Parts: sequence; structure tokens; C-alpha cells
Amino acid sequence: MGEINATSQLSFNEIAKRTDKNGMPVQIFEAMEEVNPVFKFIPAIECNHPYQHWVPRRTSKGTATWRKFYKGSAKTATTTQVAKFEVGLLEARSEVDEDIVDGAAGGEAGRISVRRTEDIGIASGMGDQVMDTLISGTSAGSPEEIDGLQQYLNSLSQLTVMDGNNDGGTSIYIVDFNTKSGAYMIYPAGGNNGGLDVRTNPTGNAEGKKWVTDDDGDQYLAYCTQFKWWVGLCITDELAVGRYANINPTVGGSNTFDENEIIKILEYGHFRPATTFILVSKEIKAQMTIRAKDKNNVNFDFSHALSGEEIVTFGGQARVLRCDSISTSETVVV
Repeated sequence: MGEINATSQLSFNEIAKRTDKNGMPVQIFEAMEEVNPVFKFIPAIECNHPYQHWVPRRTSKGTATWRKFYKGSAKTATTTQVAKFEVGLLEARSEVDEDIVDGAAGGEAGRISVRRTEDIGIASGMGDQVMDTLISGTSAGSPEEIDGLQQYLNSLSQLTVMDGNNDGGTSIYIVDFNTKSGAYMIYPAGGNNGGLDVRTNPTGNAEGKKWVTDDDGDQYLAYCTQFKWWVGLCITDELAVGRYANINPTVGGSNTFDENEIIKILEYGHFRPATTFILVSKEIKAQMTIRAKDKNNVNFDFSHALSGEEIVTFGGQARVLRCDSISTSETVVV
């Protein structure tokens, strides 16, 4: 099966390529995608309200009347509700001693390289935090944070939440990443580069330097970079996301994953083949690969993109992606 890629949808990296002037956010997103390949497939759009995205959901449909001659039909109407999704701000600051930068070999190019290497490393760490939050973030007790998939898929009573019958463990998350009827990331109106703003001279001082204070209260000059990332998670259709919870992550153990539960989620929910992804921990990915060794197992398909990247699909439609932000010690879902 060929590589799944919804080319009509813009990821953060694609947005950065189209809006950035100096290439820095583009390199940052590319570094993030190397560690978290899920970012490559999550579309992102601008909020339709300041710091919020409002999504109308239909709660009931109209009903028609089987009419007899000379008899009227009853009036009907539909009902809707509005779901509101927040954005949060993740911010960091890099301060590098001026002599580390100014003493770098290679002149100006060397100095830029030292700063850029540090900045990309910090931003990649931010990417890990964002992905962690998209999976398990919660605004309960931390209103400045955003809710992740776990908060929307937290009960076995939900149609697309299945039970692995283990006492906690890990989960498989199935998400239709599309901006029409699925899940996607959001950023505020006016957010450059999809909400990611990297400023290598935030204070406006000469050469981007500022006085900073060490642990002893003494000061030194440092180059400063400021990172801001406005980000939120929007779920248009609650049945476009699913969770197979309470799975034993131990290879060869009891209550490990059963592909029948994945099939149930895909059939019970609203998932489009071209944009649906199955997010798994490395432990579950190993279980899947071992299970797929059975030649009679027709659920998994292994192929390679032109780049050499391995592509694993389930059921001929949903792509499997490893996501290291998924914990193997989740709280049991009941």
C-alpha cells in the first residue's frame, strides 16, 4: 500500500515553509518530525475565535411524516450544540554565554551554527512536551494546559473505547486527522508559523545579547532566544477518535493487544481510510510486528516509501505510527 498523506491538509511544518522568512521554524519542525513522526500528519488551522475554536455539533436530526391524502405533516427541526476548544501557550527561553558563541570556529557561520544547534534542541524538547500533552494533557488543576486524547476517551461506556482487560498498562489511540470531521491542531488568529514564534533577539538589544544572572547573583552577557508555541487540540466528531485501553505492554504476557478490538473501533467510529492513524507505544509496535509474522494474519501490511521509511498499515487502510508519548503505566480505564 502506498504512503498515506493527506496533501490537501497543512501540517505545522508546511505552514512554516509558507510563512517563515529565515528558515528557523522550518528546521525546528523538521527536527521535531524526526523524533515525533506523528507531527507530519496532524493538520493545523487557525482558530475561529480568539484563543478558542468553536465547533457546532448536531445533537438531533429532523423527523419526517408519512403523510396521508388530506392530512398534514408535523413541523420538524434539528438541534445543535457548540463544543469549544482552548489553545495553550508553551514558552521557553535559551540563554547562551556570549563567549561560547563568539569563540566558535568558522566566523559568523560558526556562531550561527552554535546558537541554532542549541535552539533546535530546546524546540525539539518542546515538541516532545506538545506530543505528550496531545496524548495525556489535562486542564483539570492546570487551566493553562490543554486537554489531550485521554480526557476525551476516558470511559469504557464510550462507543469507541475498548477494554484490554489489564489493570492499566498502555493504550492504542486511533485518530482520524482531518480538519473537516476529525481531529486537528489549532492556533490563534495571527499566529505566525502555525503558532510557533522563534525570536533570536526578543529584547532588541545589540546583537541579540542581554544581561542574565547566574545562581550566585552575578551577571554575564548571553545570546537569548525566545520560543512561543500556541497550540490546541480540536475534535470535530467524537466518533473520529478511539482508544483501546488497559493493554499489557509486556511482549508474551497475558492481556496483550487483540486486533479484533481495533477492528471494532474502526467499524463503530467514523474513520476515513486516507487520514486515519493508529498511534502505539514501542512495546505495542513490537507486539504488532511479532503478530504480523504469522503469514495467515491478513490485518497488517508492511511496505516502504520511496524514502525508505517503513509503512505499516492495518486492515488495508489505517497507518500505524509509533508514538513514544504513549505511556506504559496509564491509569486503568473503567
